[in-house]
Amino acid sequence: MSSALPAAFLRPSCAALRTSVPITQQWNAVTLAFARRFCAQQSFPPSSGPSTILAALQSRPPPLAAGQCRPFSSSLRASASVSKPAASAPPPPKGKHQQTRVVKIGLLPTGDVDAATIKSIFGKTVSMQDGNHVLRILHHRRVSGSLADYGVANLGHRYRHVSSALAMKGLEWLRKAFPIDEARAAEEWAEKEANRISYELWLTDPENADSKYNDPARVFQAQQRKMEEEQEHEEQRIGMLYVGPSQIERHVEEQRKERLEAMARKAEEREKKEKEDEEKLATGEWVRTPGGTGLMRPGQKTYLDPFGREHIDRRDEYQKYYQKKAETPFKSEEEMLNSTTLTQRLLPMTVFVFFVCILSFGLGHYYIPPDPEYRLWPDLSPTTATLAGLVALNFVGCALWRVSPLWPLMTRFMMHVPGYPRAFQAVGNVFSHVQYEHLLGNMMFLVLVGSVCHDMVGRGVFLGTYISAGAVGTLVSLYWANLGAGNISAHSVGASAAIWGVATLYCLLTEKDRIKIPFVKDQEVGFYPKMLLGAFVAMEIYTMLKGRTTMDHASHIGGFLTGMAVAGFMHKTGFRARDRSAAVDVGAMVRDEAVQVKEGVKSAVKTDDK
Repeated sequence: MSSALPAAFLRPSCAALRTSVPITQQWNAVTLAFARRFCAQQSFPPSSGPSTILAALQSRPPPLAAGQCRPFSSSLRASASVSKPAASAPPPPKGKHQQTRVVKIGLLPTGDVDAATIKSIFGKTVSMQDGNHVLRILHHRRVSGSLADYGVANLGHRYRHVSSALAMKGLEWLRKAFPIDEARAAEEWAEKEANRISYELWLTDPENADSKYNDPARVFQAQQRKMEEEQEHEEQRIGMLYVGPSQIERHVEEQRKERLEAMARKAEEREKKEKEDEEKLATGEWVRTPGGTGLMRPGQKTYLDPFGREHIDRRDEYQKYYQKKAETPFKSEEEMLNSTTLTQRLLPMTVFVFFVCILSFGLGHYYIPPDPEYRLWPDLSPTTATLAGLVALNFVGCALWRVSPLWPLMTRFMMHVPGYPRAFQAVGNVFSHVQYEHLLGNMMFLVLVGSVCHDMVGRGVFLGTYISAGAVGTLVSLYWANLGAGNISAHSVGASAAIWGVATLYCLLTEKDRIKIPFVKDQEVGFYPKMLLGAFVAMEIYTMLKGRTTMDHASHIGGFLTGMAVAGFMHKTGFRARDRSAAVDVGAMVRDEAVQVKEGVKSAVKTDDK
């Protein structure tokens, strides 16, 4: 809207005002027009009625004689509280409350004024805090342009002790300290107010075809009662005859009624959502999505689903949320240690590992291989089936770490923290890998050394050694961190301790072995497993004492000790080490196991089809 409308209803008509205002204030024609509103003699509507701009649109007060102009220090809205409402001002609609516009008043350009300046302006009757608030209110009116309407009065109940004369002193000090073009601000404010009032009048005009009150669904809702009354008069019975709408017509009308009611509900929900969106946008914490279909926070991303609908990508938010839930509630290691005693940290896992070792011993001693007809995949060798099951469990454990809602559960039971341990972590972390490279390295070593060890000792001893070595390794890591020089807040996962236990068992039960060189035909290398084990143990201890790696060497030592204990027990009970007649062919072993797995899957599929 152009400035023609404000200029039309703000045309100055108080001749005395033109000569009474000093030239040094340099008011332009618009400010003089606004000042005319302060020269009125008639009664003005109360503050609960229409705004002064609306009153100016609806009625124009007569001009005053010279000398009757009200000084600019008074306010129309303050004086309107003691006057009677104007006859031309329409009352507000019943049942509707006027919207209260919240005005945010900022600080002064140079911040708060010191106490000495406040005292020089307002005297001793106004405190420093109240004086700064009054100056901020007056400066906001100058900048926004509402000073021509409000003046310096009506500052609020809190500042009733600030008289108009003191407020005028504050205004004059502001004009000297922070000069601005008040006339231009008043002109812009007048145009905004005129636009707002014109839009509200247009929006609430029932005769306006584009008004929201002429929505078909809303009109239908308003006419429902009248239609029902008319329908009651139309429906009559004359003996056995029925006069009125048929069942089909009434059914069609009911369907139409339901559709329009649904349209009305959707329209109300849409308007409510639009209002909430505008309020959120006003705070500055939200922005519209690229497609304009919703709101999102700055920095968020959006994506389109297969149907072209726009959605906000909340994966980062979910990951941060579950990561925070998965973290321990402690801010430092001291706080973590103070939450539990040494006995509370060591005793539960010690008892749990003891029972795990007892069950592992029972598994190795009493396990009997099942008959082929009771096996799930009879074509697979027991070694291939056992290793395939262990590898599958470790891959599942690694995949679960990719599901962020499971992070709190995984960190609680599938990750070992020496400073805040849980008993089940002794076994849970053995089947848990966070990084793919860590998983692939451990599984490759498990397949290589596990195949020959499983063929040598059988499934019961192999699985008992694997599980007990992992549990004992976790327990040694717990004791090393709490009683030794280990890291109390470290996070430990992986099957390294279990694999070292199996490898130690194989090395101590074999005197001499041979291995084929991969990719070289008919070339073998002989080695002594016990010497190889000694080299591994020495390297592990050296790396542990050097302390420059992030590996859990204490758990590896626990795996070594478990494998040694199992090998010693087997030697004691009559197991004799033997030389292998054939060299270990790593490539052939892996190929045979892959072929067995493939054939087993095919046979299982054929059985299901039958």
